[in-house]
Amino acid sequence: MKALANTHGGRVVPVGGRTVARLIVLAFVALALPSLCLAQAVKLPAVNLGETSFEDGFGLPGWLMQEFPDVYVADQLRDSNGNEIPGSNRLTTYTTTTHVAYVSNYRVLGGWLSGEVLQTLVDVDLKTNGTWSRASGFADLEFGPGLQWAPKKVGPGVFVHRLIFDVSVPTGSYNDKQPVNIGNHCVVFNPYYAVTYELNKIEFSTRLHYLWNSTNDDPFVGFGLRNSQAGQAVHANYSVSYEAWKDVRIGFNGYWLQQVTDDKVNGVAVPNSRERTVGLGPGLQVHRRNIWYNLHAYQETDVRNRASGIKVAARITIALSTAEH
Repeated sequence: MKALANTHGGRVVPVGGRTVARLIVLAFVALALPSLCLAQAVKLPAVNLGETSFEDGFGLPGWLMQEFPDVYVADQLRDSNGNEIPGSNRLTTYTTTTHVAYVSNYRVLGGWLSGEVLQTLVDVDLKTNGTWSRASGFADLEFGPGLQWAPKKVGPGVFVHRLIFDVSVPTGSYNDKQPVNIGNHCVVFNPYYAVTYELNKIEFSTRLHYLWNSTNDDPFVGFGLRNSQAGQAVHANYSVSYEAWKDVRIGFNGYWLQQVTDDKVNGVAVPNSRERTVGLGPGLQVHRRNIWYNLHAYQETDVRNRASGIKVAARITIALSTAEH
């Protein structure tokens, strides 16, 4: 689940984490690009892009508590062809997510029944062509049940996986009279499947998500729309790390997002509205007893229909395993 506790090789290993800042950043186009408003009137909610990485799939019964502070800075907006849209634009978001997860000893389909809850606090600062906008507050509440399978020997290494059905509900701050909002004002379904394969000091992890969004019946009034619905998308995190020193991992991580269906406004599909991004960068993990410290950085590339920038994500994890497995 975004993170779960695991005792692996005599140590507790965090499954990973996710900071989910639910932002609807429309002001780039609402204030700077009136001629492109229809094509950009709907944006995907912010999802887990690079928040989880090393040893993501591990988990055993117990409690896990995490805090995920991160910063995202973008000074470019890309169109549907990947070209930079002219103008003086800068978007800065600061988020911190509190995450509590629990893996029970009760088994279903061979996996431990699990659950998690996440709540994010967000601050958004947007400057576009001399106009300044800011929003801050709590994002939508996210929660989900799922299954965590125990690590097992596969070939010369250890394989572990997890399936979680996350949903966020519209509890976050939202006002249809402002173009920048923290909440989505719709239901977001974002299940995922996480896998890790660890061979001696090297591990490979990936997490694959599917994203579906319900209809927003109160979109930003500046567009004059009755309703809007962001398209469906798939996105993934991936990483490889090496235990360079005892309890210290260094490695490479990345994320990828591709929208697979068009956005809709007033029930009609909007052409050339699909988003895409790729983030790549280094990562570091330090483990001390039952606490982990993670730091990961990403430079975005191959961006379509969204802001393009740099992301730095940190994670502090405390895992409390239960004795009975």
